[in-house]
Amino acid sequence: MVKASGGDDSYLAWMIFATLATIGMTTLLQVARIGRMGTGLALPMRTSFISIPFCIMALVDGGPATLTTLVLVTAAFQILISRWLFFLRRIVTPLVGGTVLMIVTLSLASVVFDLLKTETESGRADTFMVALATGIVIVVLTLRGSAALRLWAPIICIFVGCVFAMVLGIYDFERVTQAEWVGIPVGGWPGPGLAFGTAFWTLLPAFLFIGATISIQVNGDVIAVQQVSWRQARAIDFRRVQGAIFSTGVGNLICGIAGIVPNVTTGGIVSFIQITGAASRNVGYCIGGIFLALAFLPKVSVFFSNLPGAVIAGYFVVVIGFMFVEGARTVIRYGTDRSKILIAGVSFWVGAAFEYNLFIPPDFGPLWGTMFQSGVTTGGVTAIILTLFMELTDPRRMRFRSQLDIEALPELNAFIAKFSDRKGWDSDMTQRLSMVAEEALLTLAPVDENKSLGNRQRLVVIASSDGPQAELEFIVATSEENLEDRIQQHQQYNLETSGEREVSLRLLRHYASSVRHQQYHEMEIVTIRVDPA
Repeated sequence: MVKASGGDDSYLAWMIFATLATIGMTTLLQVARIGRMGTGLALPMRTSFISIPFCIMALVDGGPATLTTLVLVTAAFQILISRWLFFLRRIVTPLVGGTVLMIVTLSLASVVFDLLKTETESGRADTFMVALATGIVIVVLTLRGSAALRLWAPIICIFVGCVFAMVLGIYDFERVTQAEWVGIPVGGWPGPGLAFGTAFWTLLPAFLFIGATISIQVNGDVIAVQQVSWRQARAIDFRRVQGAIFSTGVGNLICGIAGIVPNVTTGGIVSFIQITGAASRNVGYCIGGIFLALAFLPKVSVFFSNLPGAVIAGYFVVVIGFMFVEGARTVIRYGTDRSKILIAGVSFWVGAAFEYNLFIPPDFGPLWGTMFQSGVTTGGVTAIILTLFMELTDPRRMRFRSQLDIEALPELNAFIAKFSDRKGWDSDMTQRLSMVAEEALLTLAPVDENKSLGNRQRLVVIASSDGPQAELEFIVATSEENLEDRIQQHQQYNLETSGEREVSLRLLRHYASSVRHQQYHEMEIVTIRVDPA
């Protein structure tokens, strides 16, 4: 970015230092869980690749002050998205997140193999051999290595690739030897400043969209990390998703002040966890600390920033493969019907078409043309548009509101009967829906019978249908336990039940075709699907 915008060496040194330091600090924010900020997961950060072209435009057209202002606005927008995630749940969904994660692998593959192609075309015939050796090392260590070797497989393969590249004369180690061991750049920071000129207003829509895209990508990364971080499957905790987006926004406020590119979560950690089996948050703390240390060690940072493209390509073949499969698993898990699978498939291939220039789009100008060159942008927009289309064209939903109390059961049954009658369903389907609604209410209702009517929680039930299938959404205030996890435990271990609430769990599991429990900081929603008998 600095080279493309005509920056000098002092600005470049500041960019490297500030980027490493900011990634370290924001990684520590993500790993920790302070209030509503953070995830409690090993989730490191990295530079947002899709932001780089627009940051170049901001520097060229308006200077560092314009870049600072735009990144600060983007960060504030991400913080708002984290607060509104409950209301955006029908758009920022696991399906959209999994699709974006799959498309991100296309963007990474495009960057990585372009590096390999450039070096090969420059006359370095041994480039392919270096990439092959790097890839073989990490694959062998991952498949057949001990637990300790799997843990160190990523680092081992990089060093083996570098040694192999040095032997073949591909890796120039001179820059590393000339760099200092310890130090910080002096005089490179452009300083604080805000600018609201023409360049700011021209680029503002693009940076707001970048903020939304980063939030969707964070959503997919956190869902994928949660799926591989536990020994036993658990329901997705969307409070962690909110915390991740919030922390990313706070971290990007720091990026704006420093005048660097916004950060985003690293989906590649999913591959690392699957390779090594290490998912402890202590790993995340170590990653953040290492990045902070690298910021003050110019020699080490130059070593990694100067890696040959062949080494990067060989390493990322495995990383990209794990990321793609994890994104596909998320899509399959949450693509509960044919329409959602179609949305994921169409969005993925739209992103692939734009990423690999499979056709030549019209000339949209320098700004929008750059956006349409990104597969993550075009594929993500397609997924959002198709999801919105499905929401807007859905049959009208019916709503029921009351206090969250078992005394509301007669009114709830009357609501279910009215909904079933409107859909023209028979008495068997009506009975199944009534049983599901009753057991869900008994499970969610508070046990404390001494609460006054004014202190009781509010309940909202939204009823909709998809052909012969019914869907009931129970929206209540947030609690600690997850209904989806409790049902899964009963199903997995066939636990003996005791008490009315446990009996309700078994009956709910019997009558419902699927139960999904999404917990946010503000509210939680239990989505129950019911098929005809």
